[in-house]
Amino acid sequence: MAAFRFCLLESIKTPLVNKFYDKHKARGRATKADQVWVAYKETEIIAACRVQNQAGLLFLSTLYVDEMWRGQKIASQLLATLTASQKGTVFTFVYQNLIDFYLQNGFNYALTLPNSLQSLFEVYAHRNVVAMHFTRDTVPS
Repeated sequence: MAAFRFCLLESIKTPLVNKFYDKHKARGRATKADQVWVAYKETEIIAACRVQNQAGLLFLSTLYVDEMWRGQKIASQLLATLTASQKGTVFTFVYQNLIDFYLQNGFNYALTLPNSLQSLFEVYAHRNVVAMHFTRDTVPS
């Protein structure tokens, strides 16, 4: 099995992930303010996603895996890496065909959204998406 490396990209390397997105015609552009998470095969980015700060809330977007590398659980490993490092809830908007994938990776339906994300959701609603969230289980002290 191919060895992959999963990491948070340094903000100075943001243009590299935008080049990756452009190459694959993926929607969205990363900014230096985003947390950009990538999967590398040697020195090549083969998957990426970004976590944006939306009014103090974490919002996952633009998760994309190069078609050549799909089916190897790279997206799941990338999600596991990024969610393990987050202290708060991570929200995302999911296309219908990807709901099961997100459920299998620890996300649940978000029945209500904070106001700042509700207005963002309304912008995406025409794309027939579902709001979901990931919250790490906290251990009682």
